[in-house]
Amino acid sequence: MNRLRYLTIAAVLATVHLLLALSSLLVSFSSGMGRFDSGGDMSQLESLATALSDALLSPISHVQTMGLSPPLQWAVVLGNSILWGAVLAVPVWALARLVKGKRAAF
Repeated sequence: MNRLRYLTIAAVLATVHLLLALSSLLVSFSSGMGRFDSGGDMSQLESLATALSDALLSPISHVQTMGLSPPLQWAVVLGNSILWGAVLAVPVWALARLVKGKRAAF
């Protein structure tokens, strides 16, 4: 496996994961607070953002209630994105090799 290409793919996927997770969490939280203030019903955007943030932050969502320090919580969120990027980079890298006509060797 070409390590530089794999690491590049993993870094891009980890960054995309982190941005999606944090932006969906922000939208979910801000819409929820707006709904709390107005007393309205949950919108489709809030429902979608909540489901997306739950899915992307699912393995580490319980860490927020464990009393860890904020820097440690951010490290866990960043580590989660790095892990997802590393795992998702393997099939993306293999697919890219297949498209180029090379055999993927694991």
